[in-house]
Amino acid sequence: MEVRINDYPVEIMLENEKDAREVVKSITEWINEKNLIFLGVDIDGNYHDAAEVPPVPVENIKLMNCLVQSRADVVYETVNEGIAYCDRVLAFLQHTGEEGIDTDELGDLISGMEWLQEVFSTIAGLLKMDLDKISFRDEKISAYIEKLSALKHRIVTFISEMKEEDNLDIDESLFYSLREIFGVFLVSEEMKRLIIDSIDSPDVLLQSLKEIKEMLPQQLELLEEIAAAYQTGNDPDGVDKLFRFIDFLFTYTRTCYQVSPVFGIDLKEVVLDGISLDEKNRELQTLMNETMDIMESNDMISLADMLEYEIKESLENVDKYIDLLLEQV
Repeated sequence: MEVRINDYPVEIMLENEKDAREVVKSITEWINEKNLIFLGVDIDGNYHDAAEVPPVPVENIKLMNCLVQSRADVVYETVNEGIAYCDRVLAFLQHTGEEGIDTDELGDLISGMEWLQEVFSTIAGLLKMDLDKISFRDEKISAYIEKLSALKHRIVTFISEMKEEDNLDIDESLFYSLREIFGVFLVSEEMKRLIIDSIDSPDVLLQSLKEIKEMLPQQLELLEEIAAAYQTGNDPDGVDKLFRFIDFLFTYTRTCYQVSPVFGIDLKEVVLDGISLDEKNRELQTLMNETMDIMESNDMISLADMLEYEIKESLENVDKYIDLLLEQV
């Protein structure tokens, strides 16, 4: 029997396991040590969830392909699902502003808000963040979750007491804030630590480095577009493009912090013009933290300047650092 993880052959010492269920139990312990999440297993072409693996005798199995996902990837995907939901709510509220909302639509909105509450709980758990201690603008993040809960209860009450002439006013700003908070999660120190613990295969990292280099010119142009949007008062367009840039920066950060453990390269030794890649990445992290602070203070002119000049300037020679990395791997 051959054992693989995400299609890659692995050397895992099995002892007295008699069936697939026992094998999965043993592999789960190894996966947990690697800070990964076990999704399921493919046994000779038949997929089973991790909790529902049948007791197929090992002598009847040719290939077990265990499917796992890093905790960083789970956070990243969950954050993007949360952002997408907030976008849908905002588009919905803007579309129905004058027409009003019927009961079925309010019911869907309640379900979505319940899901959104679970999303924040899941992300906080994976990142080990205490939302009572982390601020966004002038309030703790937990206060925004409480506002979401209060809105949900207000809608429930509205439905139960609704009269024909009643009209429900929903403040869009809450969903704008929740959307921006998701962006804060992606550039947090907690996310950085989680990325370091989530290891990809060498070939995936190599491909990611090459793609980042190819994407860099487009991202530099994107920073200029974001700055222009904020400078001209087109904040919605600026926010949309800023999240696209944060996605790129997530991929870049994730890849860089995995190069050291996978390839044995010390980023402090990758030096260009007297500045190491380790220093470069810390500078970018500091600039992004300052960017989030500026967003919290709602100073869009300063935000535009930060993106167009400081962050763009810091990124402009990243392609040369990537060339140095590729030479060493």
